[in-house]
Amino acid sequence: MIGAVICELNPLHNGHAYLFRQMHKDGCKVIACMSGHFTQRGEPAVFDKYTRTKAALLSGADLVIELPATYACAGAERFAFGGVYLLQALGCVDRLYCGSECGDTARLEQAAQAVADTAVENTLRHYLREGITYAAAREKAVRRLYGEETAAVLTNPNDILGTEYAKALHRLHSPIQLHTIQRVAVAHDSDTPDGQFASASYLRQQLYREQTIDAYIPSSVKALFNAARQHLSGDRNKVIEPMLLYRLRTMTPQDFAALPDISEGLENRLYEAVRSCISIDGILSYVKSKRYPLARLRRLLLYAFLQWTQADCEELPPYIQVLGFSRQGQDILHEAKKSASLPLITRHADTACLTDEGKRFYALMCRCDDLYALTGATVLPCGVTQRTRIIFDKNIPL
Repeated sequence: MIGAVICELNPLHNGHAYLFRQMHKDGCKVIACMSGHFTQRGEPAVFDKYTRTKAALLSGADLVIELPATYACAGAERFAFGGVYLLQALGCVDRLYCGSECGDTARLEQAAQAVADTAVENTLRHYLREGITYAAAREKAVRRLYGEETAAVLTNPNDILGTEYAKALHRLHSPIQLHTIQRVAVAHDSDTPDGQFASASYLRQQLYREQTIDAYIPSSVKALFNAARQHLSGDRNKVIEPMLLYRLRTMTPQDFAALPDISEGLENRLYEAVRSCISIDGILSYVKSKRYPLARLRRLLLYAFLQWTQADCEELPPYIQVLGFSRQGQDILHEAKKSASLPLITRHADTACLTDEGKRFYALMCRCDDLYALTGATVLPCGVTQRTRIIFDKNIPL
């Protein structure tokens, strides 16, 4: 049986290793569909995708594939759909696992049914007029039409993702079965550890403050992460800030209007903020409101930095990028080569089989990696993606 998770592993911690162990206990080989160099928060990942791939393999994953940046750096709905789409395209995945606050797959399925209901969509438009976020308006609409228990699912970040996974599986008519694992110890984004568990956001803060995180990560990855820390030059968000400010100051109102997910005149407010503020925090504070939460605004600024358009973010992934595998993962790849509906890319030469659109998409992802290569202690040349070999670790025990 083959199970999968859609994840960031930014960075991998004991909670992720616990999830992988539970999947193995269920008799599953484990696929991780992992974000690349940029994440859903609109930020560069703390460690590069190759370090995070090796960490996943050392902690129980058997195969790691990449969630393309245009989906990895999106809101919950597109993030979930991109991951499910790729897992469906592999053609050999039996289960999709997700951490969940409620730990109840049936409740996630019910919430997915609710948010897909046209009556909910119509009702939430009424609440949007109150100036609240789309997520808050949707929650209120579900509460009104489906009751408190279903709406409560939409108040927890992991449950929201689980709901979107269920919705995407239904949309794609996928045979993959959703399974939840109860989230343990600490809440998403908690700034307080609990025993050996800590949130990824807490660990990122510790890393950027040059503090130890050894108590909260598997022993198998400690040496890897300690070596990777030598390539950090402080907070990558601070490193990228001058480049981002340069890009924003060169943009016209029309450039802002062409950004993905821009709407309701937000492009004008962003343009005003860029002309008035001297820092990214200042721009975010200028634009932030009940309607526009910080996470959405950070993603918009990242889209500007990466020079994406709406069309870039609407394109379906045209291939499956393999980042690494273990011996068991090699067996999954052999099976996927017979069942996959998209090309499997394990080296740069494999892209020769792609259509012109596929090659353009690949070039867009390579550009993301080349820009990420500017954020470390040592600036790397362009072409890292094309030159880096797939990670095959035959020494990882079965």
